[in-house]
Amino acid sequence: MATLGGFLFFRDAEKYDYCYQQAIESLSAICDKVSVVFFPTSDFHEPEIHWIADKWLSAGSNISAYQLPITIWNDMKGKTKIAHIQNIAAMCLDTDYQLLVQADEVIHPDSYKSIKEAIETGAEGFLCERVNLWGTPNHMLTVPLERQPCSVSVVRLTKRGYWCYDDGENIGVPHPSTAFYDKIKIVHYGFVRKKEVMKAKIINMQEGVFAMGSHDAKLDQCEVFDSKLWFDGEDLSPINFSHPEIMNKWVLERM
Repeated sequence: MATLGGFLFFRDAEKYDYCYQQAIESLSAICDKVSVVFFPTSDFHEPEIHWIADKWLSAGSNISAYQLPITIWNDMKGKTKIAHIQNIAAMCLDTDYQLLVQADEVIHPDSYKSIKEAIETGAEGFLCERVNLWGTPNHMLTVPLERQPCSVSVVRLTKRGYWCYDDGENIGVPHPSTAFYDKIKIVHYGFVRKKEVMKAKIINMQEGVFAMGSHDAKLDQCEVFDSKLWFDGEDLSPINFSHPEIMNKWVLERM
């Protein structure tokens, strides 16, 4: 049987309210091994350090975690730094296949059976569905692709040895299979994190990571992030699935 490794990285996860613990746990539930890369941050609190240590040091854990010096992050410029760091995490795997989620995403557990079936086909890689939540955790964006803030179709499951590229949204496999597209769902919670940190998070990504020079001017219209400035009404629909159980508490705290 083919083996599967999961990988992700995070930085400033507590500061910007990433669901990184749930992201890691969703990988751990389906993967033989999970590789996590993270950076030290000034706001990283003892409980979170203990949580990571408990996961990677506990008996029988399939999670390995690696702390990188912050200089590696600071020395890289532009959006490709995300792909570079993800690739460092991927290089720590020795499995047949690899599965990427980002720290504000969770694999829906209904996808686990299909993921196992997919890697037994021998295909090089697979296109997966990503759902962008917006406004509240119980609503998703249904706008055309050109209006989506990030892609709803991503290559995240591939044979090991392919690398993330550009802004890290995808793993570079030519002609990925679409056979499991509607069976492998990644839920993106990044736009429904705590509103109090959302504006600062977007500015940090646009100016500090993507080096865009300036941030979206709509952000200056609100002190606390107002999702309706971008999408509202017919742009949204209620989600047509239940949240993964591991997300229930997180979701309730952000309604």
